[in-house]
Amino acid sequence: MVTSALTRFYVREEDLLDLNVVKARDLIVRCFYEAQKETIAKTKEFLHLPASDEDIHKRVVAMVRSIFAEVGGDFDKPTKENLVRTIEVLAEKCSAWGAPKEIIEYHRGEIEKVLSRL
Repeated sequence: MVTSALTRFYVREEDLLDLNVVKARDLIVRCFYEAQKETIAKTKEFLHLPASDEDIHKRVVAMVRSIFAEVGGDFDKPTKENLVRTIEVLAEKCSAWGAPKEIIEYHRGEIEKVLSRL
């Protein structure tokens, strides 16, 4: 079970060093993980499924992979356009799951810092 307190993802200056589309994709995964890990953990526990950090991270990667495919992109060969479309779909899904608008906007803003540097 995830025992960490709710945290917000934030982009550090070192995250932006040697930035490329793969690193940006990985930052999106990290952001989504931080934003959704408690919700995913609670859902997994309710369903009596493993809810370790590793299990949740694997689920997050699978979700982001799925959204890349949904927008016509390739998770393993991301483009800036696919990254932009992916974060839009992630924001829509988070909103549909009941995430507060201010949390969605905060995380979108952090990822936009990344995308603006590509």
